[in-house]
Amino acid sequence: MAKKSNNYFELIKKQTSYCVEASNLLEEILCKFHAESINAYRTQMHEIEHTADEIRHDILNKLSTEFITPIDQDDILRLVQIIDDITDGLDEVILNIYMYRIDVIPEKTAELSQIVNQCVKVLDEAAGELKNFKKPGPLHALLVRVNDIESEADTIYTEAIHSLFGSSIDYKTLLGAKTVYEGLEHCCDLCEHAADVIEQIVIKNT
Repeated sequence: MAKKSNNYFELIKKQTSYCVEASNLLEEILCKFHAESINAYRTQMHEIEHTADEIRHDILNKLSTEFITPIDQDDILRLVQIIDDITDGLDEVILNIYMYRIDVIPEKTAELSQIVNQCVKVLDEAAGELKNFKKPGPLHALLVRVNDIESEADTIYTEAIHSLFGSSIDYKTLLGAKTVYEGLEHCCDLCEHAADVIEQIVIKNT
């Protein structure tokens, strides 16, 4: 009996679903922030990140034993790694809040977390549409939306940093706030990077 091939489109979509779970949690944490709950937040986020990492390892193991894939193996590897980086980045935001002992989150943090969540959710939709890469109209529209949201995040980040360095807060607080802003903006950058890889996949295969 012929060996059943793995559905890498479903596996990638499963991977991005954990990005959504992590970004939902991140938005919830940062919009209703309680410093005394930081250890509980870390545990919740790390559990999601750990499960997402297991999905990545599962995909890599499958790829190592399969010669024929619906799209180039190297493209799958690149996309899978970037998606994993997104989950890691979301986890790192909470880890940095813990490490920098941040008791009060910076002013624009909640707004940026909402933008990050939007970006991750649109990328997740794009991952679900990847299986239709030969008819890429809807997929292309989603990729454009990811780029638009990332640009919006850049604008908020720029103004947040400008405001931060114009304030009179102490150096420790400034350093922590800057790190949080950078972490959130980096998550959107990674989503844009993933969208670029998907766009390259479409170009190569149509």
